[in-house]
Amino acid sequence: MPTVIIKGKMTKGYDHWLAAFEGLEERRDKDYGIRTLYRGQDLQEADTFHLVMFTPSMEVLQSHMENEAVLIAEAGGDPDPDANTMSISSD
Repeated sequence: MPTVIIKGKMTKGYDHWLAAFEGLEERRDKDYGIRTLYRGQDLQEADTFHLVMFTPSMEVLQSHMENEAVLIAEAGGDPDPDANTMSISSD
């Protein structure tokens, strides 16, 4: 199971992003098998979040991001690919 480390930008503030992110936690786990290990706000860049997640595969994560694109956008995740970085590690 790959471990994914994401650093992303937010456009609507951390509290708004966090509420939306946590609101999708059960769906991510139940529908996709994606489990969040850590999420938090960067203490030096207030518009930046960090995530560490387990995903069954990168294809599953991609499917989740495509299927939930509207909700992700409403959460305030910056859609610009240059605003986000993703590292993929082994479990």
